[in-house]
Amino acid sequence: MQDSNIDRFDQLTGLVFSKLYQSFPIAIDLNVMQFAEALIYDAPISEHEQRSGGEPYEFFENTIQWLIESGYVVSRYSSSYPCTFASCTLTAKALEVLKAIPQSVGGETLGGRLTAAAKDGATSKLKELAGEVLSKGYGLAVNTAMSWTN
Repeated sequence: MQDSNIDRFDQLTGLVFSKLYQSFPIAIDLNVMQFAEALIYDAPISEHEQRSGGEPYEFFENTIQWLIESGYVVSRYSSSYPCTFASCTLTAKALEVLKAIPQSVGGETLGGRLTAAAKDGATSKLKELAGEVLSKGYGLAVNTAMSWTN
């Protein structure tokens, strides 16, 4: 059964966060082929799609663009390569959330748990943790805005 777009988004987001967390503070390029396994859900990317794009590429670009616009990822330069976001790092907001240690776990950061899930190929755990990071990031933004207005 094909995953929903939200499931695919969570999985890709988890992998992106894991990669950026591991490399922080060193900026890295994010290219669609680094995440091909998470993007290909029905059939391998055809030769035509490799040359012209297609749904997996569009999904990748839209996901990364959303993470940038939502304040989780910074891409410092435009890339001349297709489906590549150049010189990316986590924002302060994303890093703060990924470095948080949930009380229920005791000792392991969200970023560490996310990285372990990505390495182990634990897709459902990766999706769950990505959702938790996005949720905590939203809460952090709301709390900051509320403090600023008061």
